[in-house]
Amino acid sequence: MYTDQMKVARKDVQTCLNIWKDIRTKEFPDRIEVIYAKGSACKPWESEIDYVPVISDVDIHVRFTESNREDPLSLLDMNEAINIAQRYEEIFLNMRSHSLHLPRVQVVNVNSIIKDPTFIFPRADDIVLLYGWYENPNLVTDEFIRKLDREWILSDLSEYLKTLSEKTFDRSGLDYWIQLRSMNWRVSPTPVRLLTQFLQCSPYEIWTWNRSKIVRELIDQDLTSLVTSYQNFYLSGWKLFLSNFSETKYYRDLLKHGYSVLSKAQNILKNS
Repeated sequence: MYTDQMKVARKDVQTCLNIWKDIRTKEFPDRIEVIYAKGSACKPWESEIDYVPVISDVDIHVRFTESNREDPLSLLDMNEAINIAQRYEEIFLNMRSHSLHLPRVQVVNVNSIIKDPTFIFPRADDIVLLYGWYENPNLVTDEFIRKLDREWILSDLSEYLKTLSEKTFDRSGLDYWIQLRSMNWRVSPTPVRLLTQFLQCSPYEIWTWNRSKIVRELIDQDLTSLVTSYQNFYLSGWKLFLSNFSETKYYRDLLKHGYSVLSKAQNILKNS
């Protein structure tokens, strides 16, 4: 169900994007080539699982014009960095006095990861352009994406899951937030990566689907056990948010459901 709370959250996200566009262009005038946003915050929202305040981040990519120079973000001293973060919060709260949440932003410097062979530029139609000009990149093959997705589930997740329990058994209270931040960015794409292995349509297309669409496709593939864990992860996220992040039970629920998503996806792929 798309609730009134999500309507307010959508306005919060749009305000967030406008503020960061303004902050970035003022901080680095004549240095920015393009700013764009992507991810769950920018996709259509059909139900509560498509975006969870604070659990979901607002993914903003910035590409600077001088790729052979030092990273402009790394040149900020601590006071400058804190001042920018403070300015975002103050501007947002002034503009959105009746907001549901202060969106959590993840700013990525594209220049620093552009040479990573696993980094795939999104298509122009799949982003929200905030500043500058974005041309369609040279697209990689569907087979290349499927190979990366498969290796990520079978290899990268294995390393993460191997030590997860020992990093969790002695946690309590707000310690869980550290665990959750590490898990969250892995849970979100895992069913997407799994579906690229089973569906014939282009992985580029699958990566544009919101979580409601992902759930429907998982059901069509008879992966209902994974669906339950995937949905419960984000529904528990809403409960945690609405508790003002004070109920440790919901942290634990998120970690349990998230672990279930990751381990089940891995087993499904291994046995396919």
